[in-house]
Amino acid sequence: MGYLVNKTVVIGGVGPGLGRETALAAYREGANVIIAARTAATLDAVAKEVDPDGQRVAKVVADITKEADCRSIIQTALDRFGAIDGIVNCAAMSSGQGGLQSAGDFSEWRDTFDVTVFGTMRLIKLALDALKKTKGSVVMVNAQTWHHPPPSHVQIAYASSKSALTGAMHHLAMELGPDGIRVNEVTPGWMLGPPVERYVQMVAQQRGVGDDIVLQELTARMPLRRMATDGDVAEAIVFFLSDRAGGITGQTLMVNAGEVMH
Repeated sequence: MGYLVNKTVVIGGVGPGLGRETALAAYREGANVIIAARTAATLDAVAKEVDPDGQRVAKVVADITKEADCRSIIQTALDRFGAIDGIVNCAAMSSGQGGLQSAGDFSEWRDTFDVTVFGTMRLIKLALDALKKTKGSVVMVNAQTWHHPPPSHVQIAYASSKSALTGAMHHLAMELGPDGIRVNEVTPGWMLGPPVERYVQMVAQQRGVGDDIVLQELTARMPLRRMATDGDVAEAIVFFLSDRAGGITGQTLMVNAGEVMH
């Protein structure tokens, strides 16, 4: 028996990496899965992989910066499966690199916050009535970069948006705890999946070395000498969604192969 049998989980921002792996893990543990993203082709591919018969998966083409689209996600879950037991939002925007001195008119910051912070909060807010009925679980996806800025990858807008999620997570845990709703976050460091794989390939090509050399350099300070994968992070998300984490709320779980320890 899986840990999410008879539960319904909404996953926003599903792409070929973490969102896909979270959907696969939740389904494997017995959940009904609602997957949402802006790209229909991606959703089609993930839905077929998760549940070819379509009995326990539903897909919604949606942009979480739009309230009507968020309402559509929640309503689809309720219409199809009758309840919402968990919500995860993998959607985020990293609209550029750099620090404050290159911020310009802050338009990139606004775009980043609109997806990462306001989109996440909007989707959660619209799901609250359903989550109160099931005493459900909210899992936010954060990022190690705001805790420990990597000198070679300054991205202040993205890091600022992710730090806002942690503050919101703490306050939501306090606000929603009396309703039985748990709120936690999973915080990956370097996460081996499609985006990081593309980055490794790009750096390797620029330097004229093999991908393995770049990976060895990136993982040299990690006690496990490897990156956590998208799948590793998805397993942590599923743990927080499940009753195994029934006594946990307001917490940050770093999944980073030990690169940063708390």
